[in-house]
Amino acid sequence: MGAKAKEINGFKLWYSGVKRTTNGVGILVKRDLVEQVVEVRRKSDRIMSRKLVVGSKVLNVVSVYVPQVGLDDEIKRLFWDDLDELV
Repeated sequence: MGAKAKEINGFKLWYSGVKRTTNGVGILVKRDLVEQVVEVRRKSDRIMSRKLVVGSKVLNVVSVYVPQVGLDDEIKRLFWDDLDELV
């Protein structure tokens, strides 16, 4: 699984994916908020989360790419199991 982060035009992008042409998920954060990101978890090429501290609050943001209709039921089951585990 490819998992990287890079700066893009005043934003930071954290992303995860196996191939450039299928799946993949990412989270884009404005540069002035980057220091408030305290954790990035890449669960799979379809699921990742970011923990962000804003004032006295902690925000958990989850980004997902849900399997489409027509994909194998096992792929869908694994996706939902991974999401349940993360949440």
